Amino acid sequence: MKVFYRINDVKKIWSNNISSFLDINFLKIFFKNHQNIIHIFCIDKDIKLYAHIFKIRFNKTHNYLNTKSLNNFFLKFFNLKVLYLTNSFLTNVPSFEFNKKNVSLDFLTSKIKFNYSMIVIPDFMFYNLKIKEHDFIKLNVEDEMILKVKKEWNSIFDYKADLKTKYRSKVNKIYSKTKNVRIKQLDSNEIASHSLTMQSLFMQVVGSSNFQGPLFNVQSFVDFAKQKYMKVFGYFIDDQMVGFSSEIFDNEKMYSYYVGFDKKMNKLIPIYGRILLENISNAIKLKKETLLLGRTANEFKSNFGAVPKKSHVYLKVNNYFIRLFLKPIYSNIRINKWTQRNPFK
Repeated sequence: MKVFYRINDVKKIWSNNISSFLDINFLKIFFKNHQNIIHIFCIDKDIKLYAHIFKIRFNKTHNYLNTKSLNNFFLKFFNLKVLYLTNSFLTNVPSFEFNKKNVSLDFLTSKIKFNYSMIVIPDFMFYNLKIKEHDFIKLNVEDEMILKVKKEWNSIFDYKADLKTKYRSKVNKIYSKTKNVRIKQLDSNEIASHSLTMQSLFMQVVGSSNFQGPLFNVQSFVDFAKQKYMKVFGYFIDDQMVGFSSEIFDNEKMYSYYVGFDKKMNKLIPIYGRILLENISNAIKLKKETLLLGRTANEFKSNFGAVPKKSHVYLKVNNYFIRLFLKPIYSNIRINKWTQRNPFK
């Protein structure tokens, strides 16, 4: 097996795949726009894997630990190098292809020359690996929210007709309150001109995360749109951008993972609700079977018919002393409880 760290070194032997998420030109966009992390390309006749090494910051662990904890004080200044065995910017999507069962994790990691203190493996990869399970800690992460698009829906009006009266009324109010919001698909030049605003809007959504991994650079949208891997939409009131959304297509699935919006304005005008309705409308128009809406705002998304898919990751801290130091964090991580809504008749 060969391991590469530069896109130009691997692109000649990295063949195209059915999934756009492993297409070399798709991965090149992440490589180009995120030079502050280590990009890993592993390949042989049976294995193709894209992964990252990055620093994770623990400056917000007060959400999990007693504020008087001495550990909590030191963790504010603590950085840890993490090997994340898939694309850390698309954590719900496999960025690997195995043509044999029980690929050895030890074999994979032995080929990586960079040091790291922690390895994190998402559940959909963990089950494909030959691994010593007792070495790993299983952690629940927020559920991925998924909407199954019914075949009989031909427009957003059919979707609305399937909703219970209470939820159909909520949808109509969102449309009414956002009637002055102008929605426009952005080309690469328009994305470039709005990139600073988009980064700010994106940070308003992700800035409250408990752990900060690598920060997604919205400048990536320029290349994604130019190469038609993604559609990007701007939401405007007058000439001011107040939100954006993105859509990625892979066979019968549509993904909407990268969004940003003005959180203060969203309290008055339901920008995010309108974004979700536009996602649903577009998925119906394009005859997609599944709309994947990511992990955040679970209860809110369930109002629109999305249902959760349980997710978890496996992690291993290499150093014994660091493992003891971090144990109060991963031992106390709890996923916030929320109520599943059932909006359909």
